[in-house]
Amino acid sequence: MISLEITDLAYGGRGVAKHHGKIAFVDNALPGDIVSARIKRKKKSYIEAVAVALEKPSPFRQNPVCAHFGVCGGCKWQNYAYDRQLAYKAEQLKNQLVHLAGIAKPPVEPPIGARKIYYYRNKMEFSFMVGGDDGLVLGLHRSGSFHEIFQLDTCHLQSELSNEIVRHVRAECLRSNLPAYDILNNSGLMRFLIVREGKHTGETMVIFVTSAEFAGHEKKLVDLCESTAAAFPAVGSLFWMINSRKANIARWDMYPPGFSGGLVVGREYICEKLGGYRFTISPDSFFQTNSYQAQLLYDTVIEFAAPKKTDKVLDLYCGTGTIAIFLAGADAQVIGVESEAKAVADARLNAAENGIANVEFICAPVERYIVGAEPADIVVVDPPRAGLHPKALEGILKLDTGKLVYVSCNPATLARDLRIFIENGFELKRTVAVDMFPHTYHIESVSLLLKK
Repeated sequence: MISLEITDLAYGGRGVAKHHGKIAFVDNALPGDIVSARIKRKKKSYIEAVAVALEKPSPFRQNPVCAHFGVCGGCKWQNYAYDRQLAYKAEQLKNQLVHLAGIAKPPVEPPIGARKIYYYRNKMEFSFMVGGDDGLVLGLHRSGSFHEIFQLDTCHLQSELSNEIVRHVRAECLRSNLPAYDILNNSGLMRFLIVREGKHTGETMVIFVTSAEFAGHEKKLVDLCESTAAAFPAVGSLFWMINSRKANIARWDMYPPGFSGGLVVGREYICEKLGGYRFTISPDSFFQTNSYQAQLLYDTVIEFAAPKKTDKVLDLYCGTGTIAIFLAGADAQVIGVESEAKAVADARLNAAENGIANVEFICAPVERYIVGAEPADIVVVDPPRAGLHPKALEGILKLDTGKLVYVSCNPATLARDLRIFIENGFELKRTVAVDMFPHTYHIESVSLLLKK
């Protein structure tokens, strides 16, 4: 056992200390802590450790509100003062731009904090597991485990309605003898419960995902959907989906016989409102999971892009068209590009429902579309965590655009890509962290680059 004084946080949320001249990365530790730690791994230039006892607590520690804190794999920073969380995210963004992008003094602005730091998620996925006193557990993953689920009492991320739905579903499954799925043996029935909410509309969707072993349980599953609809008037869409594969993810590849698209009760979608626009959300639609912060994120994109009526804007990795619709609402001529056909269909539907005519959506991989694409005054990109595909980046450079707005969920890949843009004549003018996920180390950001 060693004693360590934690002085900083590394990207990913581990505490940072020094031990005999080496950097120590310490799990379960916060800046300002002095901890007794156990070394897990030794490397040439650093060590990895885990805090096992708190010798002196950090002044930034606070009592977590959740009874599952420390057991649950989420919300690792509920014990860390929120203003310090924001400061860390801004500093991490800055550090990545300095060290990976090679920008000596990056123009990092004060972070945009969350309007709500609890009950902010509009989507949660809960898992079933065989276990407990009555043989069925419904909750969330234990920290560090892919298959162990703890029985949820209350989660402070989505809503109290969501917690009530979890309790109701578990009780109904026990009453109806609907068995949980066993991921280790690949047997059983109930796999996932997904709850999606329109934070600004109150509309709620419930999705049950089962295995393909549903023979003999069809009526019970329909009854489960109907009893849930009866118990919660806000729930207007209930689906039964089937995942026939072994992969332990809340996805589906089949629908039950007799139910088109898996819909059992209600309508095929719910709606959410952002900034005066109404967006349709179907079971597999991508939508920012924090509706409150999504509004601030999109407002920041519009502020940075500052589109004029005569501007042609290219929105790459446009998803279901949220950013493109905001840009088109500012009177720009917008083309959105997305590889997922379902997302493009949702984007076109959203544009039509909002009366937006000055936007076009194209279904194609960005790296293919960008080859030979027509010039654009402004390019907006919102790529996945891996960042821009090399061919997409190369294609953007060939467009000879004067303004680039980069929305990122990974400061490391952002910095990697910005370095290439800067080497090719762009200058980073503004960048800001927008906190989409309080109590986690995840960092969303918006950056503005202008061609010199």
